Amino acid sequence: MKKNAVVSLLLAALLAAGTVSCSSGGTNEEKSTTPDNAAVEAALTPSGTDETAEEEPEGNGRSDVKDSLPDDLDFGGATLHFYTRGGDRDTLMEFQAEALNGEVVNDAVYARNLAAQERLNIDMDLILAAVNIHGGTNDAIRKAVSAGSDDYDLLGNGMYSMMSLTMENILLPMNDLPYLDFTAPWYNQAFLEDTNLNGHNYTVMGEVGQTMISGAFVMFFNRTMFDTFYNGDVNLYQVVNEGEWTIDKMISLCEPVYQDLNGDGEANEGDIFGHYFTNTDTLGADAFYGAARIDYLKKNDDGTWTFNAVCDRMITFTEKMHKLLFEGTNTLRLPYNNDDIMNTMKADQTIFVTWMLSGIDLLRDMESDFGILPMPKLDTAQEKYAEYVHDASSSFSIPVTEDDPAMAAAFLEAMSAESFRVVTPAYFETALKAKYSRDSETSQMLDIIVDGIYLDLGYIFGGSLNAPIGKIRSVLASATSCENAASSLAKNEKATMKALEKLLQKYEDIK
Repeated sequence: MKKNAVVSLLLAALLAAGTVSCSSGGTNEEKSTTPDNAAVEAALTPSGTDETAEEEPEGNGRSDVKDSLPDDLDFGGATLHFYTRGGDRDTLMEFQAEALNGEVVNDAVYARNLAAQERLNIDMDLILAAVNIHGGTNDAIRKAVSAGSDDYDLLGNGMYSMMSLTMENILLPMNDLPYLDFTAPWYNQAFLEDTNLNGHNYTVMGEVGQTMISGAFVMFFNRTMFDTFYNGDVNLYQVVNEGEWTIDKMISLCEPVYQDLNGDGEANEGDIFGHYFTNTDTLGADAFYGAARIDYLKKNDDGTWTFNAVCDRMITFTEKMHKLLFEGTNTLRLPYNNDDIMNTMKADQTIFVTWMLSGIDLLRDMESDFGILPMPKLDTAQEKYAEYVHDASSSFSIPVTEDDPAMAAAFLEAMSAESFRVVTPAYFETALKAKYSRDSETSQMLDIIVDGIYLDLGYIFGGSLNAPIGKIRSVLASATSCENAASSLAKNEKATMKALEKLLQKYEDIK
């Protein structure tokens, strides 16, 4: 049986075994009777004829997408040491699945890991660092490479952390390695384009790491509160589909919501607001800024770069955000950060809250109904909705100390392809769309969100470019900073362009 057929049949067994109950009034519960390990191994054992391929489910077509790895590729049972993060639920779920347990995503990860190893005759040694999605593993990688050790064959790391390593001559250029096909749909093309500054890519991002999707910034909303306030007369999903979901639209929906619920005569915690946003430098700024598609650094037609942080689009953005965050009673601002930012929505105190898509896991016990929207566009003239992903979402590289780059490359390609065919459908189609989201419209919104995922130079290389996103976070941290955005951002031009020149030169030096 062809490998693609094997994997598709296994996925079919995993997903078909789970039955999902959907309702608009409560959290969906997933019930699954999953094949045991023996059944999985049997499914992955080549047997029978190609006629079995006809049994593949139609699905969404992903199971039919083939990779270019040779069918007879065999690495003789070699051990591949894969060093990556596993310090929280976001990073741990990317690769750890010790056994089948009936949870759809875990079982898909297990099937993916097993299929890649069986296909290439490789034994994966998964080494998990106790580092969460906000951190990186640079020190351990530098130490291993400087010692010339062969401790790690394949590396997973936070994106912004990995980018600093690309300039230190400790990661292999990957474009000329065998077996890697960067035109394949399992790689993020925007990331590949923006990180190829000298004709080489030293790290990749794609569906092999779930955090590329789970790390996407989205707008959660308390549907029960919204529908109660607007008497069901406003359909947010329709607003999105008509291209009208903008910052201005969000402001107009937040303005009339405020209620002095605690009766103290002040707009504070305990009252009802349309929107929650932290009052510190936070990732919420990344979410709104990324959705507005503003080029902090703009590449010209001749290949040169321009400092673009004080363009008209940026000024418009800061003016709109000032109105949303600091004028009137649109927004409740408290020091809740990270996972705690969902609390005000769960407590029916705010309607709109921004966080990574993985925040849906925090809403399993939410009594009110909720929905998910893409981040609002800057204006209706913007062609499509856009989503930044968390700047520490996982990217993957091969260290220069690797003595068998072909094996590491083949394994990365196999894992990436299997993720595209198996893990993403399980996570997105089954776990997110069916298990957690409470209405069919949310499923449509998730399609729009994933379609809008993108990255740009200033965000990817932030730590090496005078921290552009850090400057945006500071601008949105207070009313005064937002009012003075143009002058404060302009002060960064010299340092940013000097940093860019240094970055480009470093890439030239490691050609």
